[in-house]
Amino acid sequence: MTANIKSLFNNLVIIMYILIKKRKEESEKNLKEKLKKYRKKLRDSRIKEKLKEMPLNMNKYLSNLYTGGEIKKYPEDFIVEEITPEGIILEVGKSIKFKDEKNWKGNYIHFTLEKRNWTTLDAIREIANRVGKQRKHFGFAGNKDKYAITTQRVGCFNVKLEDLMKVKIKGIVLRDFQKTNKKIRLGDLWGNRFTIRVRNPKIKGEELEKTLNELCKLKYFLNYYGIQRFGTTRPITHIVGKFIIERDWESAFHLYCGTPLPYDDEKSKLARELVDEENFKEAYKKFPRCFFYERRMIKAYIETEDYKKAFMILPPYLRCMFINAYQSYLFNEIINKRYEYGFEPLEGDILIDNIPTGALFGYKTKFASGIQGEIEREIYEREYLKPEDFKIEDFGSFIGDRRKLVEKIYNMKYWIEDDSYILQFCLKKGSYATSVLREFIEKKD
Repeated sequence: MTANIKSLFNNLVIIMYILIKKRKEESEKNLKEKLKKYRKKLRDSRIKEKLKEMPLNMNKYLSNLYTGGEIKKYPEDFIVEEITPEGIILEVGKSIKFKDEKNWKGNYIHFTLEKRNWTTLDAIREIANRVGKQRKHFGFAGNKDKYAITTQRVGCFNVKLEDLMKVKIKGIVLRDFQKTNKKIRLGDLWGNRFTIRVRNPKIKGEELEKTLNELCKLKYFLNYYGIQRFGTTRPITHIVGKFIIERDWESAFHLYCGTPLPYDDEKSKLARELVDEENFKEAYKKFPRCFFYERRMIKAYIETEDYKKAFMILPPYLRCMFINAYQSYLFNEIINKRYEYGFEPLEGDILIDNIPTGALFGYKTKFASGIQGEIEREIYEREYLKPEDFKIEDFGSFIGDRRKLVEKIYNMKYWIEDDSYILQFCLKKGSYATSVLREFIEKKD
């Protein structure tokens, strides 16, 4: 009897132990679920708040005239031809004979890339793949629009000329090959010539011609960073950059890879919803393969469970893109504030080519003085910025710069064809044709 009681007692102890352990595990699981829900709610709230606080801010104009109309209905409606540092326009469909280096060391080859409906990065990645090299073997002076026909010089290292000449890709033409000993680096261009068709303007006939005559008298434009800087289809790159500046890697990741927005298509919307639900493996499967970087970041997070490491998987120039977009957003804010005082030089301005400049904030920000300095410091303090914010461990350092608040338009002209008109003009590097176009096609309030 005693043995039976002892055995029963031991069994009860074991059962109680199992029940207590199970209850503890359930409590821990419930706590983890609660913490996960709370963290998600907090993160979603932060993202929603930033989306509301930081819409694109290009909302000032130098003219009260407009034509209305539609651009980029077809890629042929938007032509971008790079202008080399020597002033050579790389015209669409036209070959140019570039002289080979006499003492060529066999290192570098330059060529003209003409593309239709490709981003610069995607085109170069595909070319690199066709010649069996990594993308890092190629360099270019500046990104060109995707939904357009564009030309630009590209340089490559340790690539055979005969392999380049064999490349056949739909929407891509390589020509004007040159043997040289020089690299092509970002910024190695004078600027670009734009030829842009504006379809179905709101005004017609003599009124259209009169309006175009007046608008084409504009010698300068507001030197806003254009929508391409922030993401043409998902203009949130600057907000991702803001989160990174704040070292909120989780919100940055979920805004970039998750957070469905009204302009997302159905497939990517579903994948982004799965990201926000933290069902990363399923999200990785659902994202279309064209979302190359989102997929890479999700895969990196699955492997490391570290949001920062997911960003580190990106190439350096793409990591920089987020901070550069945030700097650009604040620069556009500076233009909007300075608009109230005009853009003639004022006491305390820092000038380039006798044009007032604004700060691109960084860890060595050089502030103007006078009214312009007050504008810059007001925005800097509003954002709670500090120099060390722009030195991001392992990610990148951003020194800051100055940029002209207005920029010159070169060789502006137009002609009318049927129910369209065509604008042609040249801009120096770093300026956006869309910032000129908005003076023509956007209605002023």
